[in-house]
Amino acid sequence: MKRRSFLQSSAVATAAASVTYPSNAKGTAANDVPNMIFIHVDQMSLLDSIRAYGCEYTSTPGIDRLVKNGTSFMQSYSTDPVCCPARASWWTGAYSSEHGVVCNSTPCHPEMPDVSRLLQQAGYDTYFSGKWHVPGKEVRNLFHVLHEGSWWGEMTDTEVTRSAVSFLENHDGQHPFFLSVGYLNPHDICITPKYDDARSTKVDGKKVPPYVSAGVLEESDIPPLPEAHEYDPREPGILVACKRGSAEKKNAAFRDWGDELWRMHRYNYHRFTEMVDRQIDVLLDALEQSDFKDNTLIIFSADHGEGIGRHRTVAKSTFYDEVCRVPFIVSTLGKLKVRKGIRDEQHLVSGVDLGRTLCDYAQADGAVLPHGLSVRPLVEGQKSAWREFVYAENSAYMHMVSDGTIKYIREYIENEEVTGLPPCAKTHATGVEQLFDLARDPNEGRNLAYDPEYAPQLERMRTALDQMEDERIAIKPVAVQGKKFMTARSETIRKNNIPQDY
Repeated sequence: MKRRSFLQSSAVATAAASVTYPSNAKGTAANDVPNMIFIHVDQMSLLDSIRAYGCEYTSTPGIDRLVKNGTSFMQSYSTDPVCCPARASWWTGAYSSEHGVVCNSTPCHPEMPDVSRLLQQAGYDTYFSGKWHVPGKEVRNLFHVLHEGSWWGEMTDTEVTRSAVSFLENHDGQHPFFLSVGYLNPHDICITPKYDDARSTKVDGKKVPPYVSAGVLEESDIPPLPEAHEYDPREPGILVACKRGSAEKKNAAFRDWGDELWRMHRYNYHRFTEMVDRQIDVLLDALEQSDFKDNTLIIFSADHGEGIGRHRTVAKSTFYDEVCRVPFIVSTLGKLKVRKGIRDEQHLVSGVDLGRTLCDYAQADGAVLPHGLSVRPLVEGQKSAWREFVYAENSAYMHMVSDGTIKYIREYIENEEVTGLPPCAKTHATGVEQLFDLARDPNEGRNLAYDPEYAPQLERMRTALDQMEDERIAIKPVAVQGKKFMTARSETIRKNNIPQDY
């Protein structure tokens, strides 16, 4: 039996018995709306992850099927490259300063709109399987939950797939459905291997030989160091504090990694990417064999990327491309009007666009969402007025704006008179700035914010960022968890005498 067939058969054979859910649609759907599946993963970078995009060290037949059968937006950005803030933006159409989830433990402001409710009002039944991770919003109040994910993708992503496959096999089709399938991997790279173990010559008292000399892997199996491995140290203080070893001991470990450990980190990341891709492939096989193939739209994305050794970082929480640029693919295995095999390099797409896009296809009231543009016209090959700049926030005190060629990042300094209020130029002083010319320096290796030659570009991007901040809805202080987070970050910068200007 072929591996794909075995995995598919296993998923189907061990699926839980089907459960009939009452409809949670609140309105009557239009006749010509599609079913929709949103497949999302955790910590997948647009760079160095997907074979169809040129990554030679991974095998991703599942995602490659989506690329082949859809439109890929190659200038797609996370709204905030951290799990909960980015996910809250998907489901509310708001930025983290607006919905209040400025870190993983901070609850969303309760008055924020819910995309699921809008779809239900348009006549959709809404279902969820897998990772939610939006504090303050109870997933069971918004969806029929088929399976709740956990914190270890290797163990539970298969269960998420089984639940979704079982749904496709048993759904009665009386109403159009929206199914969200949330996978955890490649997020497991955060916990495997342990930093201390990775640096040690001994684990549990036993000597650990180098991977290659032990014959476990061939040298050619291990990816080389990325071209963007080095970085300009003139970085925002928050990034220095949390990524360069000034604040957390575990980060000091990877700061001291040698080339072999950086390369092995990249190797491991690709394996976790392949794990989740296999689940996506099984899910797509089930859809292709279901009654819903011809009329189902698929959207694929990630909450944020991964450092992958670029700029000597791992994990998230930076505005370097490997972390803030994420996949965003609109695809179909059926007959819907979708341009196939297209890579859109022109249009700047944001995580806040998900809600408006879903509402456009569902003929729901997406106008109640604070921000976002529907990518449907672009997917169908129509002309559409589009944004000039894409905007994002991170770690409460960093904001970014890019036009796809020039990227500008501004750090804010805590204003103790308004602690807990998300910052902007009107209330907070500016700290370190970064400016990258992506056309000349795609690896973001030189910070041009302090280069007199780039003063006009710097001023243009400063103005753009100010305008993006002014377009936000009313900002209010975040919950106590967020206030503690913001204060702790600022205190770390002060204690370590990290520069806030160059």
